[in-house]
Amino acid sequence: MEKTTVHLEILTPDRKLVDTEAKFVSAPGTEGEFGVLPGHAELFSLLRSGEVCYEDHHGKHYVAVSWGYAHVDTSTVALLVENAERAEDINLERAIKDRDKWEQELAGVTQEGVKFFPGYRAKLERAQARVDVASRVARK
Repeated sequence: MEKTTVHLEILTPDRKLVDTEAKFVSAPGTEGEFGVLPGHAELFSLLRSGEVCYEDHHGKHYVAVSWGYAHVDTSTVALLVENAERAEDINLERAIKDRDKWEQELAGVTQEGVKFFPGYRAKLERAQARVDVASRVARK
């Protein structure tokens, strides 16, 4: 009998945020978004800040993640990320303020501050991911 789910784990250095059977998973790879269904070929990918979406027996779920790694095989998706937050745990108003702050910091980078550009850019990408994910539950 063909398996209809993959085992999904989303892990940070502090905790295991997700441990479930999922019908599908999509994740933000550095080379682009990728999706995983049961029976997927083995894959190892770097992750960028963005949105992870998965569907389990409770419905669709969204998680904001920052950079990390993904390991996929025919039955498992393991996402090892620096930070992860469920959509329902993110305060949208605070996430928007944080994103706006990092946009201003990035816009204000001078020639002398160019060494800070990659760090500011990473913080802005993480903040934007949090806004995107939190907006999904705010619309409901």
